Amino acid sequence: MHEAYLQTLLAEVQSRGFSGDQVARVAADARDTTTGLGRALVHALGLTGDPGLALSFGLRLNLASHGILGYALMSSRNGDQLMTLLTRYAELAVPGLSLRRGVDGQRLFLVCEAQAGELSREFLTDLVLSTLVSGARGLFNRRIPGAEVWLDYAPPAHVERYTEFGVPVRFSERFCALVCARSFLTMPLSSANPLMAEFGTRQCDELLQQLRQRSAFAERVRRAFLLTPGEFPSQEEMAQRLHVSARTLRRKLREEMTNYRELVDEVRLGLAKRYLRTPELRVSEIAGLLGYDEVANFRRAFKRWTGQSPMTWRSSACKQYEGPCPEA
Repeated sequence: MHEAYLQTLLAEVQSRGFSGDQVARVAADARDTTTGLGRALVHALGLTGDPGLALSFGLRLNLASHGILGYALMSSRNGDQLMTLLTRYAELAVPGLSLRRGVDGQRLFLVCEAQAGELSREFLTDLVLSTLVSGARGLFNRRIPGAEVWLDYAPPAHVERYTEFGVPVRFSERFCALVCARSFLTMPLSSANPLMAEFGTRQCDELLQQLRQRSAFAERVRRAFLLTPGEFPSQEEMAQRLHVSARTLRRKLREEMTNYRELVDEVRLGLAKRYLRTPELRVSEIAGLLGYDEVANFRRAFKRWTGQSPMTWRSSACKQYEGPCPEA
């Protein structure tokens, strides 16, 4: 799957007029690391300077780009089975990605939760949702009844690029999601193939099991952080706690397609959201609980992770859960 994604990204960069050497460096960035595509995207983003790169790249991808997962999706009998496969196997396409579906009256939601790392949460969300829109339109001959894209962040400076979705886009919503009419669930796929769907599902189950087994060491690091919340030791200190060398720690995390900085950010973000839902805690106190010496550093980090300030996120969470909303 990685190679197909990479080739599509290289075609996108090349289409913008960059030289063969520049495109080759993007490819080398991917192939020289086990975090491959993520590093290539970071390089491509820096090279193009285009914050809308996620949209154009995502819309270039087709279902075949996703390997066996794509073929399983194409072989689904209807929208319902398609949604089931997407929610079950999302992390095979994007590590750490969570997709879940919900229904509100006659509207169907496929809610997207992407984890920020070297790439911002907004970039990854744009990439995932543009890929979903592109795939669904390809499967259903451009017919997605009642289709909309919802984003829980404010319109960015490049807001005009979001017309590339080809469906209405709404900002500052409760969550990020592909929204469509509930009737999508019963829409049949002309490419349905029960035998291929069964085979693809078995293969995806095996790949998912392998992925989660490879994630065991990263989970040990996460648990170590949570045992002493607020303490985020250096890689060397964490290696000592886990009774491995710093080199081994870095290697094992690379093998699991992550790195120490990403895990620190992931755990801090999870704790930050938990604390922000606690009315008694002020933002300045939360910054201290997360190990920040300056509250401004926490605010900047939280904005990088979520696209929102802590207070804006807290206000939205309070409304969603109908709880009291404290001051800063």
